[in-house]
Amino acid sequence: MKDTPKKRTKPSPRRSASRWTCSKCGRSFTQVNQRHACGTSDGSDVLRNRPASVVRTYAAIEALAKSLGPIEIVARERYVLLRSVRIFADLVIMSDAVRVAIHLERKVADPLFIKVVEDRKRVTHVVRLLAQGDVDAIKAYLKEAYDSSLK
Repeated sequence: MKDTPKKRTKPSPRRSASRWTCSKCGRSFTQVNQRHACGTSDGSDVLRNRPASVVRTYAAIEALAKSLGPIEIVARERYVLLRSVRIFADLVIMSDAVRVAIHLERKVADPLFIKVVEDRKRVTHVVRLLAQGDVDAIKAYLKEAYDSSLK
């Protein structure tokens, strides 16, 4: 009987300790040549000409996200991505609110969420936050999403 060579499999990028850094923008990724947008800005651009309530709501979300551990904030036009090893939440800065999409590993039945979308790996829960005080309602969900993004 012939020995058949073992099939080599590529290691999972999430489990790999090595990271790839884009030479143009300096961002690092788990996958080599990861498709992305270089030249992203900080959050100040997305908040320009927004009402004070939206700016305060965004600031509270950003502070909460930063309190969870090391993150990268990628902002472009009116969109903001919150990323550890992978994106755990994304924000859309609206004229009167901040729409937050939180990526969890499970489906949550909470009336807080205005939309829930399942895909193969994650379940995205969308909430619309109108005021800074509304951010407390997503604290546990954002932490859960951050923790699962590290896996």
